[in-house]
Amino acid sequence: MLESKSGTTRPDTAGKAVSSPERVASSITKGVLRRHYVVGQRLIESDLTQQLGVSRSTVREALKILAANGVVELVPHRGAVIRGLSLTDAEKLLTLLEVLTGLAARLAANNIDRGQNRKHFMAAAKPLIDARSTNELDRILDERARYYQTMLDIADNSELRRAMPMPRAHLFRTQFYGFLSKADLRAMVTEYRNITKAILAGSGAKAELYARRHLQRTAERTLPHLR
Repeated sequence: MLESKSGTTRPDTAGKAVSSPERVASSITKGVLRRHYVVGQRLIESDLTQQLGVSRSTVREALKILAANGVVELVPHRGAVIRGLSLTDAEKLLTLLEVLTGLAARLAANNIDRGQNRKHFMAAAKPLIDARSTNELDRILDERARYYQTMLDIADNSELRRAMPMPRAHLFRTQFYGFLSKADLRAMVTEYRNITKAILAGSGAKAELYARRHLQRTAERTLPHLR
């Protein structure tokens, strides 16, 4: 559980027990992605201990992992707080994501016809590239993580996986969720269609180009809100 904006607490694990600092950290990161946690929200150790069925030392180790990943900030006399991205933070993150996502798209295109890769990628892409109604457009914000994770899986590069700052990317998406207009979402759908088409065509160069262009457009849509 954790403290909401009203000061109450709520669970984020649907009663599933977790047993290690890494799994506790993963559970909280997923909560960030699902917007269960907001920037500035305090994580309460005692509530997390009770909800997750783990020791306080496990929770504390998990919070250290999240702090190292830039998801929380450990504040004296206040504990762990969901961290917000400054303009400089966001600029640096998007610069890195542009390069790494471009590489992931290129490698995914190169590997698209191996095994079940094409089938899995088409399934992950469908909610994004077919979104048209208001509800479907709203859901693309929740479908992006699956899309990028599938792309990364198909890219099949362990060094790229280690380098990709996924927890920070989830934090970025959560922080800027409310700033995106329907026009922004429609533009994103077009961008995802271009990336997907290139990957399915096995065109690594085009896939990388479109993926990098998408991250550039993302910067244009979001960074002005921090200035």
